[in-house]
Amino acid sequence: MKKYSLAVKLLIKKAFTNFLPRWVIFVIDLFIVATSFTTLWIFRDTISNNYHGHFGIKLLMVVLIYSITALIFKTHQGIVRFSTWTDFKKIASSAIVATLIYILVTIVINYADSALKRYFNLSYMFPIMVGVMVVGIQLVLRIIVKSFFENLERKNPFGKKKIFILGCDYDSVLLAKSIEDEQKNPYTPVAFLCNDQNKIGKKIGNLPVLSARKDIREHMEVFGANTILLFKSQIEKIPKELFDYYILEGLDLMVVSMYARFENGNDVATASPQINKIKIEDLLGRNAIVMDREKLAPYFDDKVILVTGAAGSIGSEIASQLTNFNCKKIILLDQAETPLNDLYLELTAKKLKTEIKPIIGSVSSMSKMRQIFEIAHPQVIFHAAAYKHVPMMEAHPSAAVITNVQGTKVVADLAVEFGAERFVMISTDKAVNPTNVMGASKRAAEIYVQSLHHKLLEEKSGNKIQFITTRFGNVLGSNGSVVPLFKRQIEAGGPVTVTHRDISRYFMTIPEACSLVLEAGCMGHSGEIYIFDMGEAVKIYDLAEKMIRLSGKTPGRDIKIVETGLRPGEKLHEELLCTGENTLPTYHSKVRIAKVKPYKYSFTAPRIDELNTIARQWIHPLEVVTKLKALIPEFASQNSPAYEEIDRKNHILDEKIQYIDL
Repeated sequence: MKKYSLAVKLLIKKAFTNFLPRWVIFVIDLFIVATSFTTLWIFRDTISNNYHGHFGIKLLMVVLIYSITALIFKTHQGIVRFSTWTDFKKIASSAIVATLIYILVTIVINYADSALKRYFNLSYMFPIMVGVMVVGIQLVLRIIVKSFFENLERKNPFGKKKIFILGCDYDSVLLAKSIEDEQKNPYTPVAFLCNDQNKIGKKIGNLPVLSARKDIREHMEVFGANTILLFKSQIEKIPKELFDYYILEGLDLMVVSMYARFENGNDVATASPQINKIKIEDLLGRNAIVMDREKLAPYFDDKVILVTGAAGSIGSEIASQLTNFNCKKIILLDQAETPLNDLYLELTAKKLKTEIKPIIGSVSSMSKMRQIFEIAHPQVIFHAAAYKHVPMMEAHPSAAVITNVQGTKVVADLAVEFGAERFVMISTDKAVNPTNVMGASKRAAEIYVQSLHHKLLEEKSGNKIQFITTRFGNVLGSNGSVVPLFKRQIEAGGPVTVTHRDISRYFMTIPEACSLVLEAGCMGHSGEIYIFDMGEAVKIYDLAEKMIRLSGKTPGRDIKIVETGLRPGEKLHEELLCTGENTLPTYHSKVRIAKVKPYKYSFTAPRIDELNTIARQWIHPLEVVTKLKALIPEFASQNSPAYEEIDRKNHILDEKIQYIDL
């Protein structure tokens, strides 16, 4: 019997959703008008014991008037099962106008002493009562249909997934209602999870309010739900420990990434929410940074800007954020053809007034870079071009030096020669007490840029170029980073490889890092190294476990985590400051200035030239690394036996370096 009942409900639902034309609703509404008029007519005749004539003509007149007002107000065009306050207002407005028209016609005919007067000798109260009855029945009918479908959906016979809604504020309640009303939505809310003790145990609508911090597994069993839905804005406000608790208990976390609502009088209209599975980037990211566009605009508006390494993760995001300003031209330089072309197509699709110029070339080529500076005369340079993969550069130190050191020197020298206004270098936390060739090459580039700044100061040449260095850690989702690697390994069924159980790293989102680069690049003073607040270090092993659980699997059982051992040049924990450094605050809470000892240009320049010459000749890697260590005494190799041997044989004392006295 239950099976047949469900079949009938399905048939009714299909009829209402697919086969019920608008004209049928129009006819039903007119039938309600005719029935209301007839019922009141009979009731009045019975009560007064007096027969009133010309029923047929008057009924025809009422139906005709209501037909006209229904067409004007389009009362039949709404979807009955999704009726809203707007639909109710249309019905009421249609009935009020119809009543007024009928009364007006009656008054005109009566006072005109027309031959039709005998047909319209009604009291004025009768059409008002008809209008009230019509509105009442039409509203009740729509409420019944709407309630029927809501009850049908709430019982979940159509395979919808049961979910919890995180929070019980106005937006959360509105979201739950929107999901319930959306016919094609694959979810159905069963309860709110809330931290407000005053609301726990109560009901909002038909949904109970449960504790968000305890008895989650019990809630999952009672309500048959294993998914929790939350707004993206809630991620920033909720402690990470709570998300860890949900993940460990097996809850799937879903995020509403787009949810719009607007108010028009008393109406509240909602756009269908876009619901996606939460990403590890959402949980690791911090509060969004909002740039002060008006403050930064003078540094970019009507300027020619060069972005090196533009096809990379950082370079492409910098280029994208620069399109928010009225730049005269943005030059995109990179060696990688395909991603550079993709970026060019993406930016030109925005139909900007800014000219976008992609150039394929290497920053280490003096002839190519000189050509660019001679033709374009860039005023602001964001130098993001670099080789960054630690194990790869450990095996190829010459390549690291040519791109990271020589490339930086070429661009910086040309920036000075052609009178650029700002040179912003993107460095890394691996340049702090470097343990690998990649980090050491970036530290060498920092040293050269800083010494070049002090050389210009000493010479009093009048060149006003500002040299800014920004230093930060790993960015989430960047090419070759650990997060995309883990995703691929999880999709392949594992194992997920971690170099060491205790290894940790700092993480930032790409937009956050690039926003701070733009801020520091504009507001910073020349010769300074800016360090970004990276938050707390994240254990990579914990990150792997969390990503496996977010994929709906259990670490160790469904997907194994395998320790492969530290790679050449890799260290357990990254640092943001060198030995003996301290920091100073800036105008921005997430940006600090590293106080470092700048090298003398007279000491730095010949050693950088010698290092670049050796690298270009592709001399044995040991020679290149030895020269790097001579320039950077804090460079102590790890997990690279051949390079560690250099440290044991040729320990270089710090006092041999020629620093500038500040």
